[in-house]
Amino acid sequence: MEHSNLAIPISSKKKPIKWAEDLCYTLIIIFNLSTWIDINSVWIELPLIVNSAPERWTLPSILSLVISLANIFPLIVAILRWKLGKYYSEIPFIYIIIIVGIIACCSIALFWNHTTYIDGKERSVALLTAVFSLAILDCTSSLVFCDYMRRLKAKYLHAMFFGESLTGTLPTLIALAQGVGGEIQCIKNNSTSSFEPVYSEARFSVSIFFFLVTGIIILSLLAFMTLRWTSIIKLAKANDEIYLEINNEANEMFIITNENISKSKKISLSTPNSMTKKQYFILQSFNVINSAILYGCLPTLITYALLPYGQKAFYYCSILFPMSYPLSALYGFVRPTLSTFWIIICSIFGCLICFFIFIIAFQSPCPIWADTLHGGIIMIIAWFFSSFVLAYVRIATGNRIKLTWRKENGLFYFGLCIQIGIIVGALPMYLAVNVYRLFQDRQPCITYCL
Repeated sequence: MEHSNLAIPISSKKKPIKWAEDLCYTLIIIFNLSTWIDINSVWIELPLIVNSAPERWTLPSILSLVISLANIFPLIVAILRWKLGKYYSEIPFIYIIIIVGIIACCSIALFWNHTTYIDGKERSVALLTAVFSLAILDCTSSLVFCDYMRRLKAKYLHAMFFGESLTGTLPTLIALAQGVGGEIQCIKNNSTSSFEPVYSEARFSVSIFFFLVTGIIILSLLAFMTLRWTSIIKLAKANDEIYLEINNEANEMFIITNENISKSKKISLSTPNSMTKKQYFILQSFNVINSAILYGCLPTLITYALLPYGQKAFYYCSILFPMSYPLSALYGFVRPTLSTFWIIICSIFGCLICFFIFIIAFQSPCPIWADTLHGGIIMIIAWFFSSFVLAYVRIATGNRIKLTWRKENGLFYFGLCIQIGIIVGALPMYLAVNVYRLFQDRQPCITYCL
């Protein structure tokens, strides 16, 4: 097929430099660490924070509401993108997200245990304000970070997913070094003859934890500035340059150079079937459903579904659960995407596992197999595979949209659907847990199910 009016840049004749590709890939991973690492860190540190907060264990429900309210801002960004059209750029939003994230995370490190008297009661105003700021930025990052990746070739989308997957793993590793999440010891109170939980001392404070997280976010900012202000993307040939009307890297171009022909070039296009509007709608619909369950519903059920099987089950799941997303991202390197049929099948399979977890949580504090070793093992496996399957489906869906959707706004709405899913999942669960009290948790050192 002849394309005489097709302009081929001279730089496209050169192969990308290997070290530049590797460095570009690494920088994208580090850059995407700033997506959710701060909010994940707040949840991981809750066992230590609630001991000093005046709200005590009502604080998690308050934080859930604060984070849910922050989801309005992604919708505002979506409206701005629609109104501004070609004048819209995600770059300023990325700088705002990372810089304000650094300030807010550092503020938590300094003022997490500061309280303010309001209406005659002490309240954690500084902490809640900082968390609300982080939630605004992290919820919006799902849109603008995905939107930025449309500028780069599809293979670098894996780096975004892998970096995002580490936002739960790195704080978990820091918390393990800190000593958060260890087993609770039940000590008998001689005066009441009852057992009371005793929590182990942390090796370093909440402030040091958040200063370490702040350092990671600063590295993320430096990585993004390196991508923007240096020629590393140009050297790696990472730009997804649009030579045809179809913005689709799957349409690989093979430039055939003939020494005998000096002025003409022939381009052979391998054009697989592009994604139809129906397929795009189906994938985005499942993206909403999967995000609602994985990021909106499951986090609120972990204590109800795991504590009936003992502190060890809860402890090991808190370690393995954050590892499932990075492993699904690694599997995405081997198999980047799936067909629409298999995305639907895997989504249904993952949702069925989550439905099983819902049933167990609803039966708390005495579900089936409670206080048994095999019950704890089954629940840990269920939590791990539900996250692994649905996270991989999300990765496969993002890659599929990047490769075969004709419009450049595909990844932007991919991120928007994730945030819509989180809202759809989080608000009903907040009502079920905190308003209607449909779930009953199991307190440590108390005997149940006799």
